[in-house]
Amino acid sequence: MEQKKELGRLISLAHMDADAVGAYEAAIQRVSEPLVQDKLSEFRIDHVRHVQDLNVFIQKFGGEPVVLEVDWKGKILRGVTALTSRIGTEGALLAMLGNEEFTNRAYDLVLQLDWTAEIRQLVEKNRRDERRHLAWVKDALRHRPWVAQKAETHA
Repeated sequence: MEQKKELGRLISLAHMDADAVGAYEAAIQRVSEPLVQDKLSEFRIDHVRHVQDLNVFIQKFGGEPVVLEVDWKGKILRGVTALTSRIGTEGALLAMLGNEEFTNRAYDLVLQLDWTAEIRQLVEKNRRDERRHLAWVKDALRHRPWVAQKAETHA
């Protein structure tokens, strides 16, 4: 793949992860269950790391590193997440489900491209994180572990 195209794709991925950080922040602020807050905080940290790791290659190709601030797409994503999260933990998780489905598709599409081994390894690592995030959110929506945790606490 041509270096200029690689740079553009890496920048797009880094922006997507930066937007995800903002969405997670919005969801975390509106969730009261510690179990869910902790998990969402963990996933937020993964997205921060993705941006940092992608920035290494972005700079290597002569690009400007992506800053962890929300752009217009991120503001929309954060706003939708905040609005959906107003209906509680399940609303926040439903918003994050959509966000994680999007990031998973984006990483899957990017992995169809021809990358150097070093970049492919990083993108695959990030995709594994995204799959883990998506699996946890789906499972949490299905089983609602915070309800069981509250029941145990009050028993």
